[in-house]
Amino acid sequence: MNLPIGIQDFAKLRQNQLVYVDKTMYFEAFLRAGVFFLSRPRRFGKSLLLSTLKAIYEGRKDLFQDLWLYDKHDFKPRPVIRIDFSNISFRDQSLQKGILEWLQIVAAEYGIELQGDTVSSAFRSLILELSKTDKVVVLIDEYDKPITDYLLEPEKRAEHQATLKSLYGVLKPMDAYLHLVFLTGVSKIGKLSLFSDLNNLQDISLDDKYAVLCGYTHTEIETNFQGHLESLQKKFAVPMTELWEAIKHWYNGYSWDSVQKVYCPFSFLLFLEQQEFRSFWYETGTPTFLLEMIKKAALDPLRFNSIALDEMSISSPSLERLESVSLMFQTGYLTIKQKIISLQGTRYQLSYPNEEVRQAFSKGLLEVYAERNIHEHGSFGLELHDALIAPDWTVFFEICNRVFAAIPYEIFPKREMYMHSLMHLMLVSTGFPTQSQVQTSLGRIDTVVDTPEQIILFEFKLGGDAETALKQIKDGQYAKGYAKTVIGIGVVFDVGQKSIVTWQAETLSPSQKP
Repeated sequence: MNLPIGIQDFAKLRQNQLVYVDKTMYFEAFLRAGVFFLSRPRRFGKSLLLSTLKAIYEGRKDLFQDLWLYDKHDFKPRPVIRIDFSNISFRDQSLQKGILEWLQIVAAEYGIELQGDTVSSAFRSLILELSKTDKVVVLIDEYDKPITDYLLEPEKRAEHQATLKSLYGVLKPMDAYLHLVFLTGVSKIGKLSLFSDLNNLQDISLDDKYAVLCGYTHTEIETNFQGHLESLQKKFAVPMTELWEAIKHWYNGYSWDSVQKVYCPFSFLLFLEQQEFRSFWYETGTPTFLLEMIKKAALDPLRFNSIALDEMSISSPSLERLESVSLMFQTGYLTIKQKIISLQGTRYQLSYPNEEVRQAFSKGLLEVYAERNIHEHGSFGLELHDALIAPDWTVFFEICNRVFAAIPYEIFPKREMYMHSLMHLMLVSTGFPTQSQVQTSLGRIDTVVDTPEQIILFEFKLGGDAETALKQIKDGQYAKGYAKTVIGIGVVFDVGQKSIVTWQAETLSPSQKP
């Protein structure tokens, strides 16, 4: 079967016999009644989820042939109002006018003349008219888009917030006329203020029962894409186990319960189609505002490899208290690696979900720190990669200094950690597994890079001499336990010159690798 790349319409997907990963076994609660909210990153299938629910409530049982739900539901038709903010125009006109136009279209589909000249009155009128036949289903897609598109424009954001609050405020008083309300979005930004009147809302974003409602599990991929996997194996000419390790490393790892992991459907489908390892998901839109927030907050990029948050901090309850780390989680740049439940509450350990996100986000952050597009000066990630493989340390450090030179003096902090963080971001851009601040029994290694042929250990110093830095690697026996050849490198920064001024590399002898 063909791949459903970019297809978010359930009927179109099924009628054209595209691959559909069956998720209907998770729909039981949505087929009874209730008010649900689900937050997931972009490109995770939220629109397809709502399109599938719409088909169910339109009574289109034929579309569900061979799916889990087919013989387990009566497919009784109900009136459906679907509001999709990705298709509502609010850039060249007011959000209120855009919503009214959309409600007019829905009303026309049911042969109803819409009453009311405000968002709340028109929405209320539409629900009342449709409920004359049966209780109404309301599906709202991208509920937060009019807000997130204007995070850096407070006046427009406030205007949209007021309009959305009036729209969502209709739902609770109309509860007697509604069967199901389901809202999806990328984030929980403004959740408490936008939905303050909707106190019967059930947030299933971190509910273990729905951890794989969106995204593909390993088992689902093996079941639905076997032919495509065999094609990949032929192209890369490696054992299937080795291919799977690479696929998991690049694209698996998203989790909302710390146990079950899923792949982003968009990235995985494009990977199958183009048959090359690349950052497909990240290429659909760089989160410049988020990168700028991280830079402004002076957050250490090394923190994102492992960062702890409590239940309250993992989401941003209001527009007035935006948190860059919680936004990174909600938008998919961090995911849950560990969930710790105790009598004191729930804590989460977050990290990058996979190599796709880690590499792309690190490159984007490095560009923001340098306040320019470093890629205009050549693909420094590939150049660093080749210099590490050679290895050619003269070329390697020349490239590093080229990046340092791109950073304006006025934002260049005179701190070793800042230089270390930038080096970490550059090394991540090579594509090689890179770890910083690695604990050993005798100390802490600044950075470890694992290339196919060798392990490279970096020790960074602000001032001093490279020999002393290299000696710390030897004295700390940092090379102990590695099976590959180990290269130790002492590196000295000079913030006045804004560069690496000296370095010393040495292949460690067996006596230095006990």
